[in-house]
Amino acid sequence: MNPTEAPAIMTVPWTVRDTGRACALVVGVTLFVALLAAQVVHMLGGPGQTAGLLASATLEGMLLVAIWRFGPWRYGRSWEALGLRARFNKGTPLALLVLLFSIGFAAVYTAVVSQLGQEGLTPPPLPNEMMETYLQRVATFGLIVVVAPVAEEAFFRGFLLPVFAQRWGFWVGASFVSLLFGTAHLAPGLMIPAFVSGMLLAWLYRRTGSLWNCFLAHSAQNALAFAEAILV
Repeated sequence: MNPTEAPAIMTVPWTVRDTGRACALVVGVTLFVALLAAQVVHMLGGPGQTAGLLASATLEGMLLVAIWRFGPWRYGRSWEALGLRARFNKGTPLALLVLLFSIGFAAVYTAVVSQLGQEGLTPPPLPNEMMETYLQRVATFGLIVVVAPVAEEAFFRGFLLPVFAQRWGFWVGASFVSLLFGTAHLAPGLMIPAFVSGMLLAWLYRRTGSLWNCFLAHSAQNALAFAEAILV
């Protein structure tokens, strides 16, 4: 198989139009909830991080809603169409390799931008305000280590990637989807590391044929970021 072609596992019935509608739904609802939450928190005098946490939870939830509305079930397909065919398909060592490369790149990137004095481009840590109480820590852990990897991998690698890989070839499609993945992180300091992670995760999905490996690598990296926020 030509390395630029999309593999057979990425043959899906949903279309570019479906992905556009899905993205519009996610962005529209998330922005509405974020603005509404910010107003309510401001009126009640609550902490600003409450609105941010609610907006983040809404974003992850809407990714799954968008898949449900425009993905496999729209065309009478099952979860398997999103890459959930086999549990790990012997891809765990490759998931670990992707994790190490992703962490390594983030470390080098952080060192370079810090050396150049571009502090605004360094990856931001998790806000301390999200770690002050036990309940906040549990909610943050559940969101970034469990919910976010599931929702983001299902949406970006399982739902979006096959469509654009079929249309433009694997690497061009993966680059476009990884750009969306990086942009979705919003923070300037996360866009480039997230783009690289997205490319690695796309390769992992293509190489192993199972989205479970992407869940594993993504969740492990987020867990390390959570542990760093707790320990620092």
